Amino acid sequence: MTPYRIDVHHHYVTPGLVEQLARVGVHQIGGAPLPAWTLEDSLAMMDRHEIAAALLSVPVPLQFGDAAVSRRMARALNEFGAHCVARAPERFGLLAALPLPDVEGALAEIAYAFDTLGADGIALLSNHAGVYLGDRCFDPVFEELGRREAVVHVHPTADPHVASPVAGLEPSVLEFVFDTTRAVANLIVSGTLARYPRVRLILAHAGGVVPYVRDRILDRRPILTRVAHGPPPSQAELLGLMKTGLRDTRGQLRDLYYDTALSTDEVVLRAVADVAPASHVLLGTDFPFAQDLGASLAIEGLARYGGFDRDDRRAIEADDAAALFPRLAPSLQEAA
Repeated sequence: MTPYRIDVHHHYVTPGLVEQLARVGVHQIGGAPLPAWTLEDSLAMMDRHEIAAALLSVPVPLQFGDAAVSRRMARALNEFGAHCVARAPERFGLLAALPLPDVEGALAEIAYAFDTLGADGIALLSNHAGVYLGDRCFDPVFEELGRREAVVHVHPTADPHVASPVAGLEPSVLEFVFDTTRAVANLIVSGTLARYPRVRLILAHAGGVVPYVRDRILDRRPILTRVAHGPPPSQAELLGLMKTGLRDTRGQLRDLYYDTALSTDEVVLRAVADVAPASHVLLGTDFPFAQDLGASLAIEGLARYGGFDRDDRRAIEADDAAALFPRLAPSLQEAA
């Protein structure tokens, strides 16, 4: 069968990145060692799983204690990724890395990535050096991304120098999903999603635990203002304010996109389906960190889940991503 799927959660790792990380004492990400990777590895895995195209991204913080070094590394990674795309443009897209929290450097790299390299989107982390997405210092970045109506993949991260608080569980198991949730909460409560609605955000790993705690994520400032500056509100007034906040939150969560990397257990998919339509769910494999298993789990989990019909699965595996990344859509037309 002709490959038809599109993988929006697919990583690449370069020797230069591994070397630079080693210089600052980082040899693992999320508790897992940095994998060896080649473009040929990705192509072989994609062919095995009928994946027509993959969006390449780097899930690693580019913080090396020197802004100039971080800028050079982001540039080198993006140029390498663009070279990979040039080798097989119908098979790969590029989600460019940014040297955040260096906002000035990030703005320069956004321009270079889109205008010179022809990047398909941007890759951000849940936090950059402890500064979470949604912090007002990142507003210039979101303003520019909104101006370009950019597609942005948000990947979780954890401090590689801090051990997991649960012995025996790598940070990627729990801390990653918690960190994505913190970022989403901050994006909502800070008003960032409301201010920059043209930025199209894809959340890794089904949005962390966002689908489970959605009714705990709301901007409580209207409630606190009412309590602090008016007569004590009645229970009915408080309930009304909460319902308004939850309605706004649910609308914003419905507009986000959710990838399926390591997240196709029936309970997870049911929760995601309750938050967002199938048109906002995207296939993700987390290759090469999850190896072939990530692709198998994603594809087989979608096939087992009864909440999506055949058309939904086709949309999740291919058509939804093609709508976000139209440059890769022709390969789907050939497979149809």
